[in-house]
Amino acid sequence: MRQSSSRLFVVLIVVGLILQVGSAVVWAQESSIIRSIEVKGNTFVDTETIKASILKTKINQPVEEQQILDDLRSIYDLGYFQDVTANFEPAIAGVQVIFLVVENPVVQDIYFSGVPAVNFGEYKKEMKTQPGYILNVHDLWEDLFGLREWLAAEHGYLARIADLTADTDGYIDVELAQTVLKDVIIEGNEKTKDFVIEREFSFEPGDPVNIHAVDQSLRRVLMLGFFDEISRDFSEEDDPDETVLTVNLKERKTGSATFGISYSTQDRLLGFVEAADENFLGRGQRVNATARFGRRLQEYELGFYEPYIDKSGTSLGINLYRHRKPVNATDEATDEPIELALVKNGGNLTLGRPFTEFTRGRLTFKLESNTYDLPEEPIKETFDDYSSRTIGFGVNTNTTDHPFYPTTGYKNDAYLELAGLLGGDMRFAKLRLEHSRYFEIKDGGWVVALRGLGGRLLGGDLGEKSEEKFKIGGADTLRGYSHGGYDGSLTGDHMLVMNAELRIPIVDKVTGVLFTDWGTTWDNGESMNLTELANSFGLGVRLDTPLGLLRLDYGWGKNEEDQRKGQFYFGIGQMF
Repeated sequence: MRQSSSRLFVVLIVVGLILQVGSAVVWAQESSIIRSIEVKGNTFVDTETIKASILKTKINQPVEEQQILDDLRSIYDLGYFQDVTANFEPAIAGVQVIFLVVENPVVQDIYFSGVPAVNFGEYKKEMKTQPGYILNVHDLWEDLFGLREWLAAEHGYLARIADLTADTDGYIDVELAQTVLKDVIIEGNEKTKDFVIEREFSFEPGDPVNIHAVDQSLRRVLMLGFFDEISRDFSEEDDPDETVLTVNLKERKTGSATFGISYSTQDRLLGFVEAADENFLGRGQRVNATARFGRRLQEYELGFYEPYIDKSGTSLGINLYRHRKPVNATDEATDEPIELALVKNGGNLTLGRPFTEFTRGRLTFKLESNTYDLPEEPIKETFDDYSSRTIGFGVNTNTTDHPFYPTTGYKNDAYLELAGLLGGDMRFAKLRLEHSRYFEIKDGGWVVALRGLGGRLLGGDLGEKSEEKFKIGGADTLRGYSHGGYDGSLTGDHMLVMNAELRIPIVDKVTGVLFTDWGTTWDNGESMNLTELANSFGLGVRLDTPLGLLRLDYGWGKNEEDQRKGQFYFGIGQMF
């Protein structure tokens, strides 16, 4: 900070100025007639500009003290002068009024201090006060007022002008005092532990307040999916350079336990029991257990996810499962359909780690054993049991503004899976890419959501009968079609899926959806034909319930006779 020889803008002694004017007016006598008006002392400010502000002192009018004082203030209010006085000289049959001005210095440079993290060069370019021009105090005050707004909007910092000095050489020093976070208070979290919320904060008490960092941290808290509403308040403390941040939360239900019976033409009568909690014991952990069972289908799954196994945000996920599901097959000898099932036992372990604010990477190890449960009668077609050991590398980016109802932003996910490096019967490398984007087209939550999904076999062989092939159809990819296609037509070494949804709010916690889905699969050696994409359209509803976001869709696809046929789908959460 430069030392000032005079404080031009805060040490103006108006009383002294009035005394000088008063003595001059007394000498001139109020009965004297003004014969001319002159301006002296100005070098940079145009004389006509000064005279234009002299509104009450007029030629051929008597001298009046109050009018002289008013015009002195008017000249001073131009902002270019340190001092303004009035003198009188005799003139023929009256007096000449001389307004004497002392100009502010020409600005040489402006220095800012107190917020070391900010480069003020950008703001200096926007200021009205510029080096090489005479200082105008009104422009300077306007610049300083805008400085606080610029600091908050562009860099997120809250600060006040603590000191302002300028010297007669034209050097201006602006000293800022940052607002410091005195304390953080969290309210409204009845289940969620404070540490689950606090570990998403990039700030702590004692740090300078940065609104951008606070809002970004609160976005991370919202994206946990544990809260319906999040707001913040900053307090006014006795010390103007301190504030207390209060985070207000409204929790949503994260645990659920359901059971019931369902029926479909493909799987027949099914019973199910599901229990899950996205925020287990309020510690931010996820647990889930599922059992589905019927005459031809049995599925059991158990999962656990810990988002923080260390302070840097490394996550750990473990899933174990056993699936027994029917396989469509035909006896080559008799050309008759046969009943058999594929029993899949497996599990995976996933380690994740943040790369940037919006991007995470993950490493997945998966082990599976696939065994065919064959009929007692001998059949000609052979089904070989197989095992797979895969390593997966994934990168996910999410810039959306809400975990359940995104209106802006996008999601990217890339996942490369390699089989054979750790043993097993399978040898392949395949890549899966997904991109989703969201556009709010009307206030109130009218959103267009788009997704592109692609998969490709990069090398090796997925096998004719293995579960490693890409399959589309069903509630998560191509509504209106069964998973894999009615005859395997939607199963292949490569895939492409495109989805579009128009999401329309109906009432609180209820959203309507109009959608269209397009997709296809193909094997190595075949080419993709965009004109032959399977397509569907339909409508649905999203219900935000205590059990979570329920998805109900009805889609019209095409059956084996190439006729439109509708199917109903139920799911948890948005499709994408």
